Amino acid sequence: MTQNQDYVEAGKVSEISKGHMKHVEINGKEIAIANLDGKFYAFSDRCGHMNARLTRGSINQNVVTCPFHAAKFDVTSGKKVGEPVLEIPPGMEPLPPSWQKYMGTVGQEMSFIKTYDQEIFEVKVEGDSIKIKV
Repeated sequence: MTQNQDYVEAGKVSEISKGHMKHVEINGKEIAIANLDGKFYAFSDRCGHMNARLTRGSINQNVVTCPFHAAKFDVTSGKKVGEPVLEIPPGMEPLPPSWQKYMGTVGQEMSFIKTYDQEIFEVKVEGDSIKIKV
C-alpha cells in the first residue's frame, strides 16, 4: 500500500468486479470498497449497528445489507436506509419456550441499540489502482 497526498492505494480495479465488494485494512481502519457499475465507493466495513463486517453481506445496486441483522446502508453516502431486524429464519423448527423467552428479551434490547451511518472515504482511480483518502 503506497501513499500519495493522503491517498493510500487500497486495491486494483481488476480485483473487484461490478456489483461486488472487497475488504481492506488501512491504518487500523477496516474499509469496504464497492464497485457500482465501474464507479468505486469506500465506506467503513463494520456495521454501524452491531459491528459485523458488511463485505460479508450483500450488495444490490447502491445498498449494502448487513449479514447479521439486515441493516441497510447507501454505499454512496454511508446513510442508513433500513433498520436492522431480528427474525427467526423461515423453515426453522420452533424454539423451546425458554429460548423463545430469551429471543423476546434480545429483540426488546435490540430496539435500544442505535444504528449509526457508515463513515465514507474519498476514492480516486488511477489506471488500475484504487486509492482511498484516509
